Amino acid sequence: MDELMLVAATPFKRNNKNSLSIKDFEFALSFDLKWMAPDVASKIRDRAIGARLLKFKEAELVPNFDIDKIEIPHGFKPSESIFKERSTIEDIISLIVANCGKSARDITALINKKQEQLEDLVDIEVAGLLTAKELGCDISPIYDKVYSNVFSNGE
Repeated sequence: MDELMLVAATPFKRNNKNSLSIKDFEFALSFDLKWMAPDVASKIRDRAIGARLLKFKEAELVPNFDIDKIEIPHGFKPSESIFKERSTIEDIISLIVANCGKSARDITALINKKQEQLEDLVDIEVAGLLTAKELGCDISPIYDKVYSNVFSNGE
């Protein structure tokens, strides 16, 4: 399971709620769980929103996945890698995982297969977008980032 999804799910599971205010979400990550500083909790929140794991509904944060299907392992604590910037393909994989319920490993295999089918004529990010679209995912939140990455690499 995606580590960012586990981190995003934990405040909801811990408080036994389906929605939380931004303040309560960040408070849970930084003070209740003592996983990170408040400013880092804000960045994690933004990354989870950008990856479509969380969304806003009536000024509250709500998970964009079935929270009841998430099991937080006993003693779970995020690794240092969660605090590093993720690549565009990692964001695409997270978007698909959040929307389709498939594992990151399965999604990666589908994206690689799509790139092979296209005879490696497209960047991996483009193959990821095509895979997401084929699986019925809304790619609009990440499309512009992929577009700018692909065309800035060609200059």
